[in-house]
Amino acid sequence: MIRGATRADYGTFATLFRELGTDDATPTIDRWTSDLVRETLISERDGKVLGYVSFYTLSEAGHVRNLVVAPEARNDGVGDELMRAAANAMRARGIGEWHLNVKRDNEPAIRLYENLGMHVEHRSTVLRVPWQCVGALPHEPATALPVAPEEDDDIERALGLLAGRIAMLRMRTGRALVQLRDERCAPIGFASFDPALPGAMPFRIVRSGLAGTLLDALRPYATGDHLQIVVDDDTALAELLLSGGAEARLQLLHYRGALPD
Repeated sequence: MIRGATRADYGTFATLFRELGTDDATPTIDRWTSDLVRETLISERDGKVLGYVSFYTLSEAGHVRNLVVAPEARNDGVGDELMRAAANAMRARGIGEWHLNVKRDNEPAIRLYENLGMHVEHRSTVLRVPWQCVGALPHEPATALPVAPEEDDDIERALGLLAGRIAMLRMRTGRALVQLRDERCAPIGFASFDPALPGAMPFRIVRSGLAGTLLDALRPYATGDHLQIVVDDDTALAELLLSGGAEARLQLLHYRGALPD
């Protein structure tokens, strides 16, 4: 049986979340209640939770945050059932395509996503960047500013973000949205920083020379001695950060596809 999640599912969700094997902190019960419950589906059999899928929809596309199947229920069709249920929920909202990230070495998940008609769009790297390394990075001149709602579309178009992504990020408690503008007032960088992680996703710049500039703009929101950023489809930026002392934590594939029938 596939059903919607409830607040009472938090304990099971937190346990399954750790199966992802990432550095991400387990979402708090407050975030579970305010942000995740309404877009999480649960697979349950005989009163036992076998897995969950968490997703969100933007104006033109859906994105699967996490798909987790309990170890004892793997290879039993639970993942496929959850993904198809999520696809149906997205389709009911008028969405026609979906996206997700998966570890490059997660072969069972990759087979599942490709069987659902998805294909690799680009590669991403999750990096841990010590703040002490930022000073040595290039700092091309730019103006750092907060992001007003009326600027969302301009930034998304310029930096290749999915339409509606910034508006969704703005709804999350505690997020700092920072943009860079050049001398012509054109958007050349954007990051959404979560101090609770601490980390920035997305982290987008038009050229790697702005890496230090955008990181310095995020520093006032820092809560520790490092931050984690996700570099999407930008080998030059990833190599620059690695050469400056960053550590690669995860290698991801970004999948995209039309929703299955």
